[in-house]
Amino acid sequence: MKKNTYKSKRFLIPILSLVLISIILIASITSYISINIFKTHMQEEINRIKKEYTQEHKKRVYRNVKFVNSSIEFNISKIEEKLKASLKEKIETALHIATFTYNTYKGSHNKEELKEKIANALSAIKFYDNRGYYFMYDNKTKIIFGHPMKKFIGKDMTNFKDAKGRNLMETDAKILEKNKIGFNKIYFTKPKDENRQFPKITCITIFKPLNIVLGIGEYLDVIENQTKKHVLERFSQDNFNNGDKYIVILDLHDINGGEEFATVLLNSNKKDLIGKKVSDKVVDIKGNRFRKDFLDLIKEKGEGFTQYWYKKPSTNEPALKVSYVYLQKDWNWIILSGFYYEDLEEQISIMKKSILTHTNNTINKTLIWVSILCLIAIFTAIYLSFKIDNTIKEYTNKIIEHEDNKRKQQNLLIQQSKMAAMGEMLANIAHQWRQPLSAISTAATGVKLQKEINCLTDKDFDSALTSINSSAQYLSHTIDDFRNFFNPNNSKVQEFNITKTFNKILSILSAQFIAKKIEIIKNIENIKLSSIENELMQVLINILNNSRDVLEKIEDQKRLIFIDSYKNQKNLIIEIKDNAKGISEEIIDRIFEPYFTTKHKSQGTGIGLYMSKSIIEKHLNGTITVTNTTYTYENTKYKGAKFTIEIPIEKV
Repeated sequence: MKKNTYKSKRFLIPILSLVLISIILIASITSYISINIFKTHMQEEINRIKKEYTQEHKKRVYRNVKFVNSSIEFNISKIEEKLKASLKEKIETALHIATFTYNTYKGSHNKEELKEKIANALSAIKFYDNRGYYFMYDNKTKIIFGHPMKKFIGKDMTNFKDAKGRNLMETDAKILEKNKIGFNKIYFTKPKDENRQFPKITCITIFKPLNIVLGIGEYLDVIENQTKKHVLERFSQDNFNNGDKYIVILDLHDINGGEEFATVLLNSNKKDLIGKKVSDKVVDIKGNRFRKDFLDLIKEKGEGFTQYWYKKPSTNEPALKVSYVYLQKDWNWIILSGFYYEDLEEQISIMKKSILTHTNNTINKTLIWVSILCLIAIFTAIYLSFKIDNTIKEYTNKIIEHEDNKRKQQNLLIQQSKMAAMGEMLANIAHQWRQPLSAISTAATGVKLQKEINCLTDKDFDSALTSINSSAQYLSHTIDDFRNFFNPNNSKVQEFNITKTFNKILSILSAQFIAKKIEIIKNIENIKLSSIENELMQVLINILNNSRDVLEKIEDQKRLIFIDSYKNQKNLIIEIKDNAKGISEEIIDRIFEPYFTTKHKSQGTGIGLYMSKSIIEKHLNGTITVTNTTYTYENTKYKGAKFTIEIPIEKV
């Protein structure tokens, strides 16, 4: 056989032509590309700086606002912490007084008298410049029997709600369920101002002998005002307000806006506004009601960024500004901090000059380097073209040789598979023909014997001929089945019925299965598909013959093979399992490898399952897998190997 070899195409001319054309194009368009690249780069750099500037300053103003809020929350927590400690100390004093009074008079007074004694003892005590007082109510009836405001004595407080709509008795009860001494934050009137409710922290406990609640509280507004003053003084200092960077704080009166919706508490940019009320009707130079915009923002989200035009302190001219707005809910303050985009434009102008100079220098250097590289490329291309040509020849010859060897190996496997299939078929022919040949021989011998002894009747003669003819027809039918199996015309894609296919297969194999006492249990759906019937039959016969060979060794149980086929969406599923106790887990992953077999060399070549997998995957566009399975049949538990084939029903 003549060996294929690579014939040199002499790539030198096309390679050189390509290189020269490339060099000319590069030289022609390099300048144009370079200018556009650097223009694009400059614009990208400007956009990057804009983005970084915006993000950096947004982070700064966000941190400023959050820092103010954190400072407020810290002061509030410290106020409450100290106040709670003081109130707890005083409620413990009230418990001692109640315990002493109860122990002193419990033998001579009833419960109501004891409660009155305790109320009188505690009502005489005042503190916090007479703002603080004790109050008492029955834990069961929620009726107040001790309070400096007379209108509450004897009042059932079960359904009493404060200015925020909270039921005070319910919140007290929940707190006392979990704490011996608890704290509640409420709104309540003052003895000297009974028309308004003020924020207040109460400390409560239960005096268990009488099941009464003792409480004490302090109003937060006085302490809050002192703390607010301290916070405003701190953030009005220069280190928090520098030129165009400053903090604004508004005391919010009405979140829905209006002519006097807030009072300015801090604004170093316009100190003349401090203490004055502001309106949300004011517009910037673009006609936007910017204060209404940030009111809408905090109503919806509580905080966020807003953009508007406002006079810049350093120029006293309107400039575009971005501010972060936050609603501090404890004090109902609006906190703002922002920056002006005008500062960004100055940075961009400086940057443009720098980039332009750098761009011109880079373009000049690029042109010089392109010229040098072009010369180098020409000489390199000439050298490499010869090397490439020789390398291509060397590797192409190796590839051709490898493909030839691979093709020979594949042909050898196919030939071996065909020979193995032929051997199987011859064995099946021997089994299929044994019975009808025996019947023909018996009938012919009987006729001859009867003829010799002159006792052959027409009826016996006709019966013998009928028997011989029937057996001959069976043999003819068997020959057709084998011929169809090896017919090349059946190796094309055509429509067929899987039920009929299995009937053909079992017709070929039935004699051997019957001889070896193997029972076939079928559950085959009547499905039509377009595929290569002959190749599918080869795979199925190979799997069934493998099961037959393994079952032949089983002596202690029935020999069973189950065949199931059904439709799953657009695919046909075929499952074949036996009860031959399965395949060793150590080798189950290798059974589709070529030349791998567990049979004796005289019984198997090890290519049957390899070719089956190749046929299913490459010719039928499907998959084949094998697993060990355990199942129950007729109340007996079995284990065996299960082969699953999945192929498309329609032609792919």
